[in-house]
Amino acid sequence: MRMVTRIQSPRTKRLRQKKKRRSRLAWVTIAICCLAVYGGALLLDKVTMPEQELHSGKSVQVYNMETKALMTLDLEQYLVGVVAAEMPASFDVEALKAQAVAARTFTVSRMNHPNPNVTALDARAQLSTSPQTCQAWISEEEQKKRWGKEYKAYHRKVVQAVGQTAGEVLRYDGTLIEPLYHASCGGGRTEDAQEVWGNAKPYLVSVECNHPADPHNQQQTTMSLQEMEQKLGVSETATAGNFGDFIQLISSTASDRVQTMRVGDKIISGTQLRSALGLKSALASWTISGDSITFTTNGYGHGVGLCQYGANYHAEQGDSYRKILERYYPGTQLSKE
Repeated sequence: MRMVTRIQSPRTKRLRQKKKRRSRLAWVTIAICCLAVYGGALLLDKVTMPEQELHSGKSVQVYNMETKALMTLDLEQYLVGVVAAEMPASFDVEALKAQAVAARTFTVSRMNHPNPNVTALDARAQLSTSPQTCQAWISEEEQKKRWGKEYKAYHRKVVQAVGQTAGEVLRYDGTLIEPLYHASCGGGRTEDAQEVWGNAKPYLVSVECNHPADPHNQQQTTMSLQEMEQKLGVSETATAGNFGDFIQLISSTASDRVQTMRVGDKIISGTQLRSALGLKSALASWTISGDSITFTTNGYGHGVGLCQYGANYHAEQGDSYRKILERYYPGTQLSKE
């Protein structure tokens, strides 16, 4: 049998090679699309960290102030409820991460050394849901009520913040810090812990915090002079002739908050003023009109440590949670619990 060898023309060879290249390109395109769809989905799952995957292996005993019952929760899942309660979920995720680390540091510290006010509620309790003695906390059901149609997006973001900082705490010279935080410093400087409580901490000093106005930038509280006297426990009564001497600023802190002032026959601190009169901040001024006094305050909270609105501002400017924590807790180090 005679073999016949076909000789391809150069044009035919080029057409076949072109066809092969197109076929290979098609398969590569299909592979890339599959990777984008399925790989992207896997990456998204990893980033958003479903709450059921947040397991630290450590349990925390929390006394629920609303139900009057003791809850046993996984540490990381407990922190989801804390971050959801303590910081607006609309904030940048890097700010939420900073809040998560601060909350975890506080939690681990209290797990080792519970507050006596907490153990008085239940001897087994390590923390409570009271923001006065511990940290605020809300359940998933409460999150749904609070966030409404934004629940899924906000919850996912909070879980992400907790999950991507899992196990991280702040230490100073190897010891867990007291990670104090507040809503807003007023957009100037945070406060030094020594100025507020007389207890100096090298990482709770006044730092610059120039962030734009927030909802707590300026608020006014008006009351009668008689009401103020009663709340402050002042025995001397203000009269039209002694307004100038009745209330006087004695000293201010480095962040321009009231340090000490005289009201009638009593010397009080800025912290006492804020607490007794229910003011948002000790960054305050006042005016007297008739028998009423109006306090104008800037910021919200004691002003010490992490400023939440400041953290969000710096996150929006591109700062990572690590840089935010370095700003508000200078000299501290991130480490695993």
